[in-house]
Amino acid sequence: MEFNIGPRMVKTGLAVALTLIVTDILNLDLEIVAAIAAVLAMQPSIMRSYAYIKEVVISNTVGIIFALGGFFLIGNHPLSVGAVVIISIAINIRLGLNKTVSLTVLTIITMMLGGDDGINYLYIIERLSLVAIGVFAAFIINALVMPPDHKKILFGMIKKAEDQTNFMLRVISNKTMSVPQMRAEDKDAEKLINDAKNYYEIISDERNRLFIRKRISFFRNIIIYKHMIQVLSKKHILIRELEKNFNEVELMPNNKSHYINKLVQEINAYSENIFLLYEDKIILDKDLQKETKAAMQETIKNLIDEIQGAEFTKWAIVFPIANSIIELYSELNKLERFVRFQENKEKISC
Repeated sequence: MEFNIGPRMVKTGLAVALTLIVTDILNLDLEIVAAIAAVLAMQPSIMRSYAYIKEVVISNTVGIIFALGGFFLIGNHPLSVGAVVIISIAINIRLGLNKTVSLTVLTIITMMLGGDDGINYLYIIERLSLVAIGVFAAFIINALVMPPDHKKILFGMIKKAEDQTNFMLRVISNKTMSVPQMRAEDKDAEKLINDAKNYYEIISDERNRLFIRKRISFFRNIIIYKHMIQVLSKKHILIRELEKNFNEVELMPNNKSHYINKLVQEINAYSENIFLLYEDKIILDKDLQKETKAAMQETIKNLIDEIQGAEFTKWAIVFPIANSIIELYSELNKLERFVRFQENKEKISC
C-alpha cells in the first residue's frame, strides 16, 4: 500500500495548527469549529483560495440571516436547526454557491447552538470569528507555504495521459490485449485526461496572480498545455472509434485495415516526437518531419480512395476512424508549430 504525503496534506495540517494557535491566543471556545473551517477552506491554488473567500462572504451572509431568523422564530431545537440548514443549502445552491455550502452549514450550526443565554453582538462576533480564523489561516498557509508549481504538476498529468494513450494506440490495432483489459485501460486514459483538463482550469486561474515568475514563459506554456490537452482528447476519440469499428474494418476487402494501422502508428510516432521536442530530449529535423507528414497525408489519401464508391455501411465504419485520424493530425500539426515557436523564442532570449 502506497503512503504519500502531498503538499496539500501538509498545508492542511499547518492551517489547522495555525488556527488552533490563534484561537488559543484569543481564548476562543469551540476552536474545533475554526479547525474544521480551515480544512474546508484549503484550496488547490492561491487564486481559488481568494475566490473561495469572496464566495464565503456571500454564502455566510445568507447563513447568518437564516441562522438568526431561525433562532428567534423557531428556536434552536434540533429540528429547527435542520430546517434552517435545508433552506439555506437550497438557497446557496440556487445562487451558485456550491463550493461553500459545507462552510455555511457549519456557520449556521455554530450560530444556532450554544445560544441558550440569548444571542447578542458579542456572541455573533465570536462565532463568526471562528469561521473567519479558519478560512484566513488556510489562505495564508496556501499562499506562503510550498506554493504549487502548477506548470510542473500539469505537465506531469499531461505526460501520464500521453503515455497511456500512446500505449493504447500501439496495442489496439495489434489485438495484443483482451477486451476487459482494454476497457480498463480506456477508463484510466479517460480519467487521466479529465484530471489534466480540471487542473488546466486551476492553472488558468493563476494567470491573474501578481507574483508569477517569468510571466511570458508561463503564458506560453499555458497555451501549449491547452493544445496538448486537445491532442489528448482527439487521441481518446480515435481510441474509442478503433475499439468500436476496427474488427469490422479488418473484415473488409482490399486490406483497408493496413492503411489505418499504418496511419495510427505514424501519427503515434509523430505525437511522441512533439512531446520529446517540448522536453528538449530530441531535435526534430524539419525536412524529415515534412517527409513524415507527406507520408501520412498520402496514406490518408489512399484510405479515402479505397472507400470511394463503397456502400454506406462501409463508410459508416471507416469514416469515423479516418475523420478522427485527420482531426488528431491537424491538432498535432498545430501543437508542433507552438512548440517550435516556443523553442525559437527561448533560443533568442538566451
